[in-house]
Amino acid sequence: MVTIEQQNGNEQKPLNIWKSVWLHPRQTARYLYENKTVKFALIFAMISGVFNTLDQASGNDVGDSMSTGIILLLSLLLGPIGGLISLYVGGGVFHLLSKMFRGSGDFRATMMAITVSNVILIMLGVLWIPDLLIIGNGMFISNIEFSVLQAIWLIISLVITAVVAVWSVVALVAALAELQELAIWKAVLVVLIPITVITIIIVSIAAMILFATF
Repeated sequence: MVTIEQQNGNEQKPLNIWKSVWLHPRQTARYLYENKTVKFALIFAMISGVFNTLDQASGNDVGDSMSTGIILLLSLLLGPIGGLISLYVGGGVFHLLSKMFRGSGDFRATMMAITVSNVILIMLGVLWIPDLLIIGNGMFISNIEFSVLQAIWLIISLVITAVVAVWSVVALVAALAELQELAIWKAVLVVLIPITVITIIIVSIAAMILFATF
C-alpha cells in the first residue's frame, strides 16, 4: 500500500499497491522504501521468479521433453531461487549504473524499485491460470494444433503480456528515478543499457551458432 501524509501529520491514508502501481509507480516505490523491509522484496522476487520460470519453459518448448506436471514442480522449486538471483544480480547492475549517474539511493532503494516492477509481473503471472486451463500442455509444446478458442485466447494472452511487460519496465524506470533521485532520462539509461548489452550478446551468440552450422 501507498501512504499519503494527511495535513495533521499524525495519520496516513493507505492505498492498495496493487492499484497504485499502475498510476503512481513513484509513490508506490517511495512507500515500499519507507515502510517495507528487504524480506518483503525477497518474497516478491521469489514469487515473480516462479512465473518467470514458467515463461522460460514456455518459450523454450520444454514440454517436448518433460510433462507439464514436472514443469510446474520445477518452476515452484527453482523459480524462487532464480527470482532471488535476478533480484541481487540485476539489482547490483542497476545500482552500479545508478551510482555512475550519481544516484543517491542505497542498495535497498534499488531492490525496492525492482519490487515495484515485480508487483506488476506477479499480477501478469495470474494469466498462467487461464493459460493452463484453456491451452494446457500446449503452452510448453512446440508443434501443436490449437482449437479456435485456444488460438483466440493465446492471442489475447500475448497482447496482455506485451502491454503489461512494457509497463513493468516503465514502472521500474519511474521507481529508480524516485528512489535514486535520478532524472528520468538517466533512469531510462540505467534500465536500457543492461537490456541492450544482453540483447547484443544473445544475438551475437545466435549468429555465431548459425554461421557455425553452415
